[in-house]
This record gives sequence, C-alpha cells and structure tokens, in this order.
Amino acid sequence: MDKEIKDPEGILKVITALFGKLPAYIINAENEYPVKIIALKNKALIINTNLKFPNRDRILTVVHNGSKFLAYFIVAGGDGNGIEILTPVKIQITAATRQSSRVDTSQTQTGMVVSNIINVNDVSKAIGFDDKKVDAILLAYRTKLIKAFPLSSIFFAGRMDNRLRLMHHYDKDIFIIDRKEKSTASPDFFPFDEYLRIFDSSKIGDSYTSEICVPIKYKGYVHLGYVQVLAEKPLDLEIYKQIQTFSNAVSRDIINTGVFQESRDVCQVMDLSMGGISFIHAPSRSFSRSVTLNGTILFDLNLEAGKRVTIRGIIKNIRNQETNFRVGCQFYNLTEKDVEVLEAFLNVGKEEETVVASEPSDTPVDSDSSEEEAPVVGAVDEPGDPFGSSFEEPLDENPLPES
Repeated sequence: MDKEIKDPEGILKVITALFGKLPAYIINAENEYPVKIIALKNKALIINTNLKFPNRDRILTVVHNGSKFLAYFIVAGGDGNGIEILTPVKIQITAATRQSSRVDTSQTQTGMVVSNIINVNDVSKAIGFDDKKVDAILLAYRTKLIKAFPLSSIFFAGRMDNRLRLMHHYDKDIFIIDRKEKSTASPDFFPFDEYLRIFDSSKIGDSYTSEICVPIKYKGYVHLGYVQVLAEKPLDLEIYKQIQTFSNAVSRDIINTGVFQESRDVCQVMDLSMGGISFIHAPSRSFSRSVTLNGTILFDLNLEAGKRVTIRGIIKNIRNQETNFRVGCQFYNLTEKDVEVLEAFLNVGKEEETVVASEPSDTPVDSDSSEEEAPVVGAVDEPGDPFGSSFEEPLDENPLPES
C-alpha cells in the first residue's frame, strides 16, 4: 500500500537514513539515472548530475527492503553546471519494481562468470600497511613525475585527506588553468568556486595559479590517492591528459603487485539485469572474508569472450544451496563506460519485471532456503558516507608530500 510523508521532520529522517547511504537515482523523462549525492546540508540535499531538466522539480529514488522511496524536491540553488541544492517537499513510498530486462543464464549458454571479488573495506586496509613493492613503485613514479614537473607530488594512503574526499564527493578531477580567471574554468572538472575555498584553506603558496589533481583509483571505483601538479603559469589540456595517463599507470602497477587480496574463485552467473546480479559461490575462506550481507564488493563480470566490466555492488541476499551459496547483489553507481557495455549486452528496453523483496538488512543468512530473490539495496557507500563527514573541512595536509 502506498504511503506519503509530508511532515518536514519525517522527510528529513528518511533522507538522512537512506539518501547518500544507498544507490540513488533521479527521474528524467520517465527514466531513472544514477545520481551522485554530495552531502546533506542545512536540511537540503546537494547532488551532482549532468542531466538537463525542463523545470525546477526533481524526483530522487532509492529502494530498500522491497519498498521504493520517491523523494520530491524543488531546486533551491546550484552552480549551473550540475551541482544542485534540493529542498525536500514530500516522500512517497511504493512497492519496488525492476525497471530493466534480466538475463536468466540458466536458460542460456552465455558462460558469464564473476571473478576477482574483493570487499571495498579490504581495498582501503590493503594500502594502510607498509608494503615494499608498493613503496618501490611509488618512489619510481615520484622520481619520474618530479623530473617532468618539479612542483608535483603523489599522495597515497589508506585514509583520505580532504582534497581526495572532495574529489570523491564531486566525482570530478581538479583542473584549474588559472585560479585568478574564472572564465578559464570548465564544468567538466571540479567546481571553480569550491576550489577557491580549498585553495584559501590550504598551504599552497599564492604564486601558484594552476593545478591539476587526478585521483588514483582501484579499478575506477575506490579512491586510493592522487597525482598533483602545481604551476605558476597556466597548465593546458595536453598536460592534464598526461597526468591522467600517469595516474592510471600508477594504479595499474600497484594492483599488479597483488597487494589487494582479490578472491581467486570463479563464480557462475545465474541472472543479470541493469540493477543487479546473482551468482553461485562455493564455500571458501575468501567467501567468508569478502561476501557479507549488506557489504559492498567489487568484482569483474565476464560477459562473453573479450568483454568484461568491473562492477561495484551491495550484497543483499545470501542463499544456502546445499553445496554452494547463491549471492544476490545490487549494482551501485557504476562508471559510465561499464553502464554502456551492460546496456548494449542486455538490450535495455524490455518489459518491466517485479522485484522480489529481500529480508530486512539485519536478517541472518538463511541456511535452508533456495528461493531466488532479487537484490535490494541497503548499505553505506565506500570509502566514506557523504553525510558522515563535512565537505567544508579546511585542508590541513601538506600539498606536496615528501616522497
């Protein structure tokens, strides 16, 4: 039965509890698209979206325990380049339904498998310890970087500093051509006005007018650090592309050291949709470590020969099937590239299917049921909850860490 919440206090409680902690979507032209939740500030939700809307009305949705929450907002402000401040009006609660087609691999011979599973918490923990191989790679890359750009550094740590946290929230690289000339700023990068606030709070000298800062990510999802270049004269797009390539190389070589303990299990996919997946996992030590109810994991999904995507998802169902476990997982804010590959593979646009609700998030693993359930969300984003840390904290880190 549908329910509507109009009480301001009740609306705020729902937004605080769910939005920013669960995969969120925004409705545009009757379709739903992933939306980045930046923060909850002064009883308003701050989001980042590249979609264009005909009016100031916004509807954001999340799904939790078989229910769909539709939050209605009015745009109260923004920068005109995707960052919007939304004031809540009401929330409707309805039964959840699947909005995309699903491939049942038990009826096909697609050979889809899941591999290299790792819990996102284990990614951050892995770089929190001293590792000689990782240290050697960072030293080598810092040496190369300084030769090309004397005013440069590589930040790499198990805990985010404020600069990295802000790039994570806005999901944009820093590329400031000239901080004294706003007309040089591009909406494709970190907000110019927000950068000025960061600069004023940092220890960077006033003589520096240009900065490029590109995150180092684990497989495009988990922020591990960043490559930073400062200059007294404007840096150009060609240099930005060089730093972007450099950052990707650092990430690739660190992953190749094996410091991240990915599971070696190869799991058969049972069904797949744009919203989630279920696969069979054998009982093993890696299963006990990585696969936990409501945990967030990363894994490689091999769709067919030569076609693979990396997925971030939240585990919502674990079913004991005598000798194996069936795991239901909800996708969480996939990269644009991975979304495009999945859409092409699934031929999105078929009829709507009904979602089977999972148990509440605190329900223990069912040891005797083999009933299939579609994944439903219920976990906190990694590596930090947007509502759990202020994005107005001043930067107190050294902008050029020693190598």
